Amino acid sequence: MLAIDSISSPFGDGFGFAVKTACDYDEAALYPEEMALLSAKAVKKRRIEFCIGRIAAHSALRDINIDAAAVLKGPQHEPVWPGGVAGAISHSDGLALAAVAPKERAAGIGIDIEIIDANVSRDIVKEVCTPGETAWVKQRDNREIERLFMVFSAKESIFKAFFPIEHIFLDYQDAELVWQENTGNFGGKLLARAGTGYEAGYPFEVGCRKIGRYIFTFMSLPPVREPAP
Repeated sequence: MLAIDSISSPFGDGFGFAVKTACDYDEAALYPEEMALLSAKAVKKRRIEFCIGRIAAHSALRDINIDAAAVLKGPQHEPVWPGGVAGAISHSDGLALAAVAPKERAAGIGIDIEIIDANVSRDIVKEVCTPGETAWVKQRDNREIERLFMVFSAKESIFKAFFPIEHIFLDYQDAELVWQENTGNFGGKLLARAGTGYEAGYPFEVGCRKIGRYIFTFMSLPPVREPAP
């Protein structure tokens, strides 16, 4: 298990961030409304992931001075945050991360953590990657699997950041990423509309860190600015 102190917040002031592990599993820490979202038939692994994800969410919310707030679930299983808050949760292998911010700080937040699995099928490159991303992933330097997970995780972060805005689904081919060696981030652009103000061509950045056998990606969208009167 990865030491949680090796994953620090990639966000600035005004954001909440938390990391929890299976050691933090405690169903008594959840609100009754949250427990009601979990099927009685859920296997232990699912119960642990859901529970520590919500515990991480509560901790991240406390970072921005929001307490006693249940994090419910939308129709597409996305977390539903208290009013005026943007956020995201990610789970992997007994690990859960949550990040939040007031919408005055971020219109959307995306985070994702994945284990680099050497046994993953190379066939998913065709599903996940655009032609340009495929060329980058398949560079001959024995990092194809790592790069594939970098792109996959980054796109998961993209989906989480944009989806809650207008509940528009993005496919893997609806965004394109270019690795920026000088910054260690992906530069990205939408290839399809993701909502009002987020048309095809909209640019953004996705941060990416390799931490042990994990890939951690993250992004935030600038707050929506009201037009001047």
